[in-house]
Amino acid sequence: MTTRQGEIVADVDGTPLALLRWVDGEELSGRTQEDQRLMGRTLGRVHRVLRGVSVTHADRFHWLDLQAAHLVVRPWIRPSVAAAVAAYEALDPSTLTWGLLHTDPAPEAFRLDRLSGTCGLIDWSVAVDGPLLYDLASAAMYVGGPRHAECLIEAYLTSRAVTRAEVEHGLSTMLRFRWAVQADYFARRLAVGDLTGISGDEENENGLEDARRWLSGSAGIG
Repeated sequence: MTTRQGEIVADVDGTPLALLRWVDGEELSGRTQEDQRLMGRTLGRVHRVLRGVSVTHADRFHWLDLQAAHLVVRPWIRPSVAAAVAAYEALDPSTLTWGLLHTDPAPEAFRLDRLSGTCGLIDWSVAVDGPLLYDLASAAMYVGGPRHAECLIEAYLTSRAVTRAEVEHGLSTMLRFRWAVQADYFARRLAVGDLTGISGDEENENGLEDARRWLSGSAGIG
């Protein structure tokens, strides 16, 4: 939808505001192989469509601040996040395939129109330019990690958005980084008492504990 001036985004007191059309369809669960294939194919198609597209003033990956005060809410968080960032940097990010990221392609962000068979990806936020492997790692994280996401990963690879060699080289490291992002996110929420979208702090605690368990498994920390 456009404004009266024909623009797709309006500035409201310094905040960009856009009116979007409702996207028909039903959200995926990510629990079936068919859902995973749809997620992989759709994410790969999106990455290919956006190849070469640039957004003025897009944020540059990544946003983790190792000095952030909220990382002290548990003693394990800062060293775990720092180790994940170091592992990511050791990949030599400049050698990875970059593009515009969704940043959080959870199953419920994929909407399937069963009549047409078309699957779309909603809930885009700020424009972020980063390694496409981050989106793939995020999608894999939501369905239980690479061992449970083989169908998703194989379907994604059919898009040729990135090579199989790049996935084999960097996906596990990027998944570790993705869990560090989860740790950072829930630590921040706990530090400020953010209960947006949840009924109590126990949900933030559960999210942080999930991150701790995954990071412990990838780095041997407790």
